[in-house]
Amino acid sequence: MALFTVDSNNTFGKSVQEAGRYNVKVLDSSKYTNAKSSGNEMLVLDYEVLDGAYAGGRVLYDNFVWNPDNVEQSEKRFNTLLVAAGVNDGTVINSVKDILRGIINKQLNINTEWQQSDFNGKWNLNVKGYDKLDSEGSKPNGEKRPQDGSQPATNQMNNNPFAASGNAPIDIDDSQLPF
Repeated sequence: MALFTVDSNNTFGKSVQEAGRYNVKVLDSSKYTNAKSSGNEMLVLDYEVLDGAYAGGRVLYDNFVWNPDNVEQSEKRFNTLLVAAGVNDGTVINSVKDILRGIINKQLNINTEWQQSDFNGKWNLNVKGYDKLDSEGSKPNGEKRPQDGSQPATNQMNNNPFAASGNAPIDIDDSQLPF
């Protein structure tokens, strides 16, 4: 009798290689802590991609800081997350710790972009937006992690309108200026 059958979908170390929009679940490795700079309450959320080419890949360290000096903005940020995760209108939130207990294993869609760390200079996926699950599935956008200090690499055409100028001078008449 065989011990097991090799399955490429059942491995450790999967990672998301492209920015984009991903259907995810909130992992139980997410935690409640305090922000080092302000001491404010904070959630650090970790996600696992549910579908598509990067199913099983993880997006880590999405920080949500509750700022008691700007409650309106804090409420809006946390509301955005909770509504995307399917929490109903009218649900009373008593604490940031309660949010963590309730958000574990919830599913939502996150929009990610590459961002270079100020701490170590490495490029990491950073969550820029939240929405409800996308019924069409996760959608990587082709933007891969930069390998050096350059901008993220894309598989898309160059959208620079000045690229065709061939570095030729551009003449602008004074009548074309807005001042």
